[in-house]
Amino acid sequence: MGQRVSSFGSIGRNRGFSLGSLLVVIAILICVVLPAVKAIPSVLEYFSVRRAVTFAKDHAANRKEVAGYFDKQAQIDQISSVRGEDLDVQEDEGGRVRAIDFSYRTEIPVYGAVSLLITYSGTQH
Repeated sequence: MGQRVSSFGSIGRNRGFSLGSLLVVIAILICVVLPAVKAIPSVLEYFSVRRAVTFAKDHAANRKEVAGYFDKQAQIDQISSVRGEDLDVQEDEGGRVRAIDFSYRTEIPVYGAVSLLITYSGTQH
């Protein structure tokens, strides 16, 4: 009694997503995709920070110049999360720049009171 004949002539149950399961799948996708989409500008800024640190390392001769070159590049790339004075510049005995470290956090609002906190860090040798 509870079986139906499908259009192909076989007897079986209807299969597929119910409306409830479709809504659950959509809700899960939104919970995963929305934070990822909102994080894209932050990730792009991270790559700009890396590029600016590399530029500063390649052109600067000392700690003060690193901050100046970074700040100039940060102004061009509209970097707001890090300033030149926030960089950890490691110099050798001769005062030359050996490596530049950076680390910062970005908070991205996702849903109402829920935020995504991302910590970025890197070293340019």
